[in-house]
Amino acid sequence: MSKLTLLWRDVYSNYPVPLPFTEDELDRFIRMSGICLDLSQIALADDQPVGLSLAGSDGDTAWIGGFGIASLHRRCGIGLAMLRSQTREFDQRGIRNSRLEVITTNRARRLYANSGYVDRRRLYSFNSPAVGNSADPLEVVPVEDLPALHQRLHVGVSAAPWQRELPGVMRAVERDHLTILGWRGPNGIAAYAVEQNRSGLTHLVDAVAECASSAEGLVSSLAARSRGRRISLGDEPSNSPVAKAFKRFGASPRIQRMEMVRLANLPTEVRRVRDYAMA
Repeated sequence: MSKLTLLWRDVYSNYPVPLPFTEDELDRFIRMSGICLDLSQIALADDQPVGLSLAGSDGDTAWIGGFGIASLHRRCGIGLAMLRSQTREFDQRGIRNSRLEVITTNRARRLYANSGYVDRRRLYSFNSPAVGNSADPLEVVPVEDLPALHQRLHVGVSAAPWQRELPGVMRAVERDHLTILGWRGPNGIAAYAVEQNRSGLTHLVDAVAECASSAEGLVSSLAARSRGRRISLGDEPSNSPVAKAFKRFGASPRIQRMEMVRLANLPTEVRRVRDYAMA
C-alpha cells in the first residue's frame, strides 16, 4: 500500500482536483469504492511503476475508479496500452460493460474514446454555500429502508453513478454511522440524502429525489439544517431533479465530468459460457 500511495500521488500530482491521499486515505478509498486489486493494473517502464488503473466489478459490470500516468511518462503510448490491457481483462472475465469518469476538459478523454468508451452523460459536483429559502421537516430513515429507497428512486435520469451505487453507500453508512434523512411527500418518502458532516462541511454521500418538487424540498431543508455550512454533492447526473434544484437555488457545479461507458466485445468462449449459464 505504501508503494501504491506513492504512485497515486505521482499520477495525480498536477490533477485539477487535489487528491494527495495518505496511505490510510487511499486504503479507505479502495475499500469503500469496491476496488478489486487483482482486477486492477499497474504500468511499468524500466521495471518502475509509472501508471495505475484501479478497477472494481459487480457481476457483469465494472468501473475504473482511478487511472493515470506519471507526468514524466505521458504522451508516449503507455496510457493507451494500459487501458487496452485493462479492457481485455474485463472482456476475458465476461464483464459486459464498464464505466469511468473524466473531467470534461481533460485530454485523457480522447484516450478513453480510442479505447472504445463513449460519452453517456454529464455529471456535476457541487460545493457551495447552503441554498434554499424554506424548510420542511426531514425524518431519519432507518438503515434497513435504504436498499428499497435506493432502488426505487435511482432510476431514469437519476440512475446512480458507480460511486453512489447501493453497496458503496451502505459501506459508508455502516462504517461511519451516517444519518439518512428523508423528505416525505403525499405518498411516502420521495427524496433522501445520506449526510456526513466534516470540517464545517455538509457532504452528501448520496442524494436523490423522484421529482422536481421533492428535490427542491430536500435541498431547501438540507440548507436550513446545515446552518450556513457549505453543502457538497459529487457526481450528480446533470439532468436529475436534484441537480436542477441545486442550480435553481443558485448553486453552480464546481466540477463537470463526463461519464463514459464501453460495451464489451466478449470472446466467443466467454459468451458461450455466460449464455449457457443464463439459460
